[in-house]
Amino acid sequence: MPSSPLLAGACCVLIASSCGRSAEPRLLSSPEASPAVWGVLEIPEGTTPHPAILLLHGSSGWRADYARLASILADSGFVALAIDYYADAGSSPIGSAEKLAKWPTYQATVRNAVAYLQSLSSVSGQPIALVGFSRGAFLAVSVAGSTPGVDAVIDFYGGGGGGTDALAHEVRGFPPLLILHGDADSTVPVRFAYALRDAVIAAGGDVELHVLPGARHAFNAPWSPTYAAPATRNADRWMFAFLRHRLAAAEAR
Repeated sequence: MPSSPLLAGACCVLIASSCGRSAEPRLLSSPEASPAVWGVLEIPEGTTPHPAILLLHGSSGWRADYARLASILADSGFVALAIDYYADAGSSPIGSAEKLAKWPTYQATVRNAVAYLQSLSSVSGQPIALVGFSRGAFLAVSVAGSTPGVDAVIDFYGGGGGGTDALAHEVRGFPPLLILHGDADSTVPVRFAYALRDAVIAAGGDVELHVLPGARHAFNAPWSPTYAAPATRNADRWMFAFLRHRLAAAEAR
């Protein structure tokens, strides 16, 4: 993988970038897969298998920015898949009974996406990381410990216990986790980050937490009025360092 995690300054923020190739999700999984996997797949040049990253959007749903992020990650040496997990089940309001009813379908979509990545010759046994944003982070946490092949998780301003399972149950056998959260987040308060960290530690897991002073929810989302470039740059640095370290360690096992 390239030595520069920020592509020598060409695309130096996590999502807020005009670089890369914009695309809309397309059907990727086989007809037998239900729920289906819709997304944008980016593969680095060359024939050598690469570690893979699965990107999970927030509650507002798919945006082309996730495809651009997948492009940036591929340029950094990762196979990157940004999925629309609403494609089959549809969206659902935060905190609603409808959201809880659809949660198992969202989880199944993520598991099918992991299986799809595992089937690719460009991945071929390499480790896989889940990177989730807000609702996508809650979703990543809810499936990571029970999905074979998931070797690392990054939680952007999310937490645990977002579905029907209790937090303590979700973090059993959990892979290494990076949590990035703003201390001024009023949508998902930072206490969710601390609770997740403490639960992972109590379960004997490996977790790294960075709380960004003054950062609010969706601090790295360019469409959000809470976007903050300094917090995004710091989060980028921690994200790439974590991915390279943790996925390389998983590959060496």
